[in-house]
Amino acid sequence: MAKYITISTTNDGVLQAPIADGMMARLRSATVVEVFSSAFGSNKLELTCTGANQALIDNINAAIRDAAETNWRDVLSPVTVPAGVTVADYEVKVVS
Repeated sequence: MAKYITISTTNDGVLQAPIADGMMARLRSATVVEVFSSAFGSNKLELTCTGANQALIDNINAAIRDAAETNWRDVLSPVTVPAGVTVADYEVKVVS
């Protein structure tokens, strides 16, 4: 069964990103978080944020881990956005 992390955004509703065979997140700056998944091929998911920090990355990783540890019928694993952090938008981009 496919598993997804979910992230609430202020402008684009709730993002459901497929974990597929693996996923990782990288903090590029306080305004950009990059998410890589085997489901995206040579693309990445870019989150536009305000105040992004390591706590957000840790929470994304926790949601990925929780998805792996839960029953196959629990397909959505929510990411807790830390206080002071806002995820505004997301976009799929080519990895450069």
